[in-house]
Amino acid sequence: MELIAVLLAGAAGAHALARWLRMPAIPFLLLTGALLASLGPLDSDQLLEPLTLGVIFLLFVGGTELNVERVGRQRRSALRVGAVQFFLLGGAGFAMAQVLGFGVQTGLYLALALTASSTLVVVRLLQRRQQFFDPLGRLVLGVLLLQDLLVIALVPIVAGAPEGWMSMLRQLAGTAALMALTYGVVRWAGNQLSRLRDDEEGILLVTLAILFGFVAIAAVLRVPLVSGAFLAGVALSRFPVSGLVRGQLGPITDFFAAIFFTALGGLLSLPSVELLVQAVAFSALVVLLTPPIVAFVAERAGFSARPALEAGLVLSQTSELSLVVALQGMLAGHIGVEIFSLVAMTTALTMLLTPLLATDRVTRWLLRLHPMRRESHVLETPRDHVVLFGCGASGMPLLETLLSGGHQVVVVDDDPAVVSRLREGGVPSIRGDAADSAVLQDAGVASARIVSSTVRQPRDNRLLLESAGKVPVLVRVFDDGDADWVRALGGTPIVAAEAATSAFLSWFERRFRGKRGPESA
Repeated sequence: MELIAVLLAGAAGAHALARWLRMPAIPFLLLTGALLASLGPLDSDQLLEPLTLGVIFLLFVGGTELNVERVGRQRRSALRVGAVQFFLLGGAGFAMAQVLGFGVQTGLYLALALTASSTLVVVRLLQRRQQFFDPLGRLVLGVLLLQDLLVIALVPIVAGAPEGWMSMLRQLAGTAALMALTYGVVRWAGNQLSRLRDDEEGILLVTLAILFGFVAIAAVLRVPLVSGAFLAGVALSRFPVSGLVRGQLGPITDFFAAIFFTALGGLLSLPSVELLVQAVAFSALVVLLTPPIVAFVAERAGFSARPALEAGLVLSQTSELSLVVALQGMLAGHIGVEIFSLVAMTTALTMLLTPLLATDRVTRWLLRLHPMRRESHVLETPRDHVVLFGCGASGMPLLETLLSGGHQVVVVDDDPAVVSRLREGGVPSIRGDAADSAVLQDAGVASARIVSSTVRQPRDNRLLLESAGKVPVLVRVFDDGDADWVRALGGTPIVAAEAATSAFLSWFERRFRGKRGPESA
């Protein structure tokens, strides 16, 4: 109990600091554990029990987030992006490990640790940015699911490699059996747990029974326990079961996750200068290689350049699963404490960089370096036309409506792929954004009939609103605060939720007009 109290006290302080700095909590929990260990109160042997329980609950809940149905129509794109990114980044990691002088076994563990992005960090980032159900969010969730499944499938192979092919095949067969069981539970659990919707105690007991049942089966099959825990989560990831499970296990999971990462930090060794340099090198590999790989493949899968780059930036970190891979290798005696510390430092560095890199500012900067960029000026400044800023999912239907009505339209978009397609279709297009005065002049904003902006951040339209003069400017907004801000600058806000509701009601009225029964007349 003394150990748990120390770990919880340290975790509470780490969470408070992370929240204050608006950073992921995991790096701070690891650092806190390392500091506590340096002060002497942590016994490495006693840390194994909280580590085991922590990783079981952590991977279980991570698995519940990864529902294939959430990926929707992006399954094929996610499969292509995830597979290419996984194997290219893993191959690059293995090559770097060999260059740095590590052995083949250590190189395999390092390569596997680099391939998975953090489900915890990425899911929270998508939720905060309200992109969870966007095509971008669905693509990223699909990539996360594929990455985690590949890691879970390959951990037994890497762990069994020193014992020969028979051991690898046995563990691979055990993992395949667990995956088959997962499919069966997915089909069964929805109906069974839905019947217990009002029985919170029953849901909790059934959920824990499934979790520890999978873990017990993994132990019997001599498969890593983490594989059983993760696949138990995937088995309960189907909606609405996943919501019921997370509602019941949320506080328990937070408790064990905090203990796990803090205890994990207690196992870290004091890094040498050489180890720090190696961690920076592996972090740079992940951060510099992931965005171009993901963007390149995603664009060829049908995504525009901007969301493709955003997906790459969001996925540019290693994972809590990377720590599990390294922990498995250390407990099996395949890698030492130094390699475990190397993976932990790489994970901490890349997670800390994610909130700084996955931003609109960095995305816009990278778009300027995009190889598809072209000169974006129209030949003559148009007059009495319509200017559209942004031609993504929201702007394209409006563009089609205007063109079909015979209106002259100029489109401004910062996505080179969008601009390229529009030009091929004969639509005058300028590559840029609403914050560039030269772009506003080239688009003829001051001489336009009307301007419409659907850019993601409404307040990026300040210069546009200030430069438009008497030209009406319609700006898509998402809340009342932005709407008031647009009105204060002379624009007309269009609240996205209201627009969607109006469109639905219009469709509903057209669809069912004249089909009411006698009772509703």
